[in-house]
Amino acid sequence: MDRFPPFITLRQIQYFLAAAESLHFTKAADQLAVTQPTLSHQIAQLEAHLGGPLFDRIGKQVRLTESGTLLQNYASRAVRELEAGRLALSELEGMIRGELRIGVIQSFSRTLLPSILGGFITKYPGIHLNIRELTGLEIEQGLANGSLDLGIAFAPTALDGTDVEPVLEEQLLLVVGPDNEFAKRKWVKLAELDGKSMVLLTKDFLTRRLIDKYLGDVGARPNVVCETNSMEVMLGAIAESSVSTIIPEHGLRSSDEGYRIIPLRDPTPVRTSALLWPKSSFRSASARTFGQMMRDRFLSGERP
Repeated sequence: MDRFPPFITLRQIQYFLAAAESLHFTKAADQLAVTQPTLSHQIAQLEAHLGGPLFDRIGKQVRLTESGTLLQNYASRAVRELEAGRLALSELEGMIRGELRIGVIQSFSRTLLPSILGGFITKYPGIHLNIRELTGLEIEQGLANGSLDLGIAFAPTALDGTDVEPVLEEQLLLVVGPDNEFAKRKWVKLAELDGKSMVLLTKDFLTRRLIDKYLGDVGARPNVVCETNSMEVMLGAIAESSVSTIIPEHGLRSSDEGYRIIPLRDPTPVRTSALLWPKSSFRSASARTFGQMMRDRFLSGERP
């Protein structure tokens, strides 16, 4: 009698994916809250069904075989589809409970997200929200691997597997302290920033790359004395020195006093915020509802 069941089980796939991710059977077993022999046995059953090894085991080292790498791609996709099916079934509960995972860029989470977030929580208290502040690329990667349901970032995107839905266009503005040479100006040409000391976001951020392009197009090369991933650090540097920065129109809160906000011209730099969706994947009711709240707020003509 065959000691293996005549089919591949979801448990075997889950155990395989955990081991493939960590490349360490003991760590994978701890993650799954099972014993290492149990995990090894399930993977051995899977290998027997498939007719070959999925892992090369060399002493304590583990690595995927060519077959294992191929299976990992298909198995990950299958598990994501099963999770999408589970979410689809949960739609029948009318958003009484569930989870919504959102990745959001820093400046949006600072000023524009809180009011929408508050409205969603009030209306749907049973939905557990998991909000992560990430770079645009990290958001796209999260959508692609299934760890995020919805992204709020910028257009254009870096990866092909992302559906983009623009919701808000805003200007990029020069922000200075009271001692800056531009502090009393009504507007500043982009070309005038050539050689000026500035603090900017790091190049991990699409906004920074967009700023660099606008400046480069007019031949302006500012002296970037500080790069940071923190809006608070940028504003703090401006308050304590004569450096300047460029911040999105809605990157400042009403409580951020003491700064001079100056429009830029020739040309006027803008960026487009967008809802990012995983292409060809199921969109949960909670994600669609949150997206609609964004559209209602920003596409209705109402200004934030």
